[in-house]
Amino acid sequence: MQNPRYALLSGRHVLALCHDVDGLYGDPAPRPRARHELRGCEPRGGLARAVTQAIVEGTAPLGTLDVETPDGTWRFEAVRVLGARGDVVTIEAAGPPRRHHGATDAVPCAHLIPLPGTDPPRTEVTFLGCSPRGTLRDALAAGAEGFDEVRYQVLRRSGNLQHEGAAGRVTGWDTARDHHGLLDLTVAFPRSGLVPPRTREVWDLFHDHRTPAEPGTWRRFTGAARTVWRREAALRSYDLPEPVPGTTYTLDGRGITDEDALVCALTEAVHGPGLAYPSATPHALGEELSGCTLVWHHAAVARACLGVTPLLAVPRPATFREWVDGLRAAGVRVVLD
Repeated sequence: MQNPRYALLSGRHVLALCHDVDGLYGDPAPRPRARHELRGCEPRGGLARAVTQAIVEGTAPLGTLDVETPDGTWRFEAVRVLGARGDVVTIEAAGPPRRHHGATDAVPCAHLIPLPGTDPPRTEVTFLGCSPRGTLRDALAAGAEGFDEVRYQVLRRSGNLQHEGAAGRVTGWDTARDHHGLLDLTVAFPRSGLVPPRTREVWDLFHDHRTPAEPGTWRRFTGAARTVWRREAALRSYDLPEPVPGTTYTLDGRGITDEDALVCALTEAVHGPGLAYPSATPHALGEELSGCTLVWHHAAVARACLGVTPLLAVPRPATFREWVDGLRAAGVRVVLD
C-alpha cells in the first residue's frame, strides 16, 4: 500500500495498513482514576491532614504523595483521599504509582494494594481501506468473530511514526466502501483515548515532514494542541545554524502566554516559521543566543502569564523574571519593550 496514514499492530508486528479512519478524532473522556489501599500506613504531614478532612467531608484533595514501602518509594500524582479505617488509607490518583528516588518526606506504609476499577467507556472507531496481514489476515480468512487487543499508529507521508496509542479489540470488518479490494476494520476504542480535533490539525500541517511556511501559525493553537505543535516543530529543529553574535532579533510578545508560546515565538524570530528549539530552559535558550540582542516587544503579556499557572505543575514552569535573568546570564542582551 502506498502512503498509508494508519497502522494497526500487535506487539511489534504490523497487522494492517490503512488509508483513513472514522471516529478517532473527538473529545476524549476523562481517563479512569486508579484506586489503591495504603495498608500498614502511618499518615503524617499533608496525608494526615487530608485523612482528617476526608473523615469529616467524605473526600479530600492532596496532590502529590510519596509512599515508602519495603520494596522502594512510589509517587502518586493528583491524589484524593477517599477514606481511612485503622491503618488503611484509601486513595485515588491520576494513574498507577511510579518509582521515585530522592523523596525526603515519603509516608511509610507496608503495602500498596490496587483496587479494581470500572472499565473505561468505549466507542467504535473504524479504520478505513485496510490491508490486513499476519495473524489478523489469518483470523479474517478463518471467519473469526473478533480479534485481540491492538494498538494503532498515525504515520507521516514518509512512513515514519507520528503518534501511537492503544486501540482495542477488533470487533468487526467489512468490504471497504471507498477502497477496492480492501477492508474497513472496526475497533472497540477507549473513549479516553480519542484524539482532540485540534491535535489532528497540527498533525496534518506537519504530515509531509515539511515546516509550515506561514509565520505565527502556532498562534492558532492553545493548551495541549500548542504543546503538540511545539513537539512537531522541535523534531525539525535539530542542527539549526548558530546565530551570528552581534545580531539583533525582534520578538513579538503579544501571544506569549506560556512556555510553548515563548519557545515557538523565539525560534521563529531567529530561524523562521515552523521550528522550535528542542531544548527549552532559560539557560539552554540563552546559550543558543549568546552574544545576540533580543528586543522583546509587548513583554508585559509574558510578565503577567509566564510561570503563573498551573501553580502545581511538576516541574514548575519558569517565571518571566527567571527567563529574562537566565537569558542575560548566558550572554544575551535583552531589551524589554
